[in-house]
Amino acid sequence: MAARKLQQEIDKCFKNVIKGIEEFDENYEKYEQSTNATQRDKLVENIKTHCKKLQRLRDQIKTWAAGSEVKDKGPLLEKRELIETVRSAPAAP
Repeated sequence: MAARKLQQEIDKCFKNVIKGIEEFDENYEKYEQSTNATQRDKLVENIKTHCKKLQRLRDQIKTWAAGSEVKDKGPLLEKRELIETVRSAPAAP
């Protein structure tokens, strides 16, 4: 029963990773296209928020991958690598 609950948590985490990366990319593209300084500052803050969220998810995935509860670590490592290859947040002006 605990294995089923853990798998549900992992699946939820994977959904959040995909959603977080999509939101990060959308905000990053808007940032690159924006010319308004105020809007760019707001987008930078949104990007940083999404980046921190992804980092927390990555840390959770690392914890699961290091533990012995999960036998097949392949999907965990794939999602971790996906997070780590996301563009970095732009520097604040």
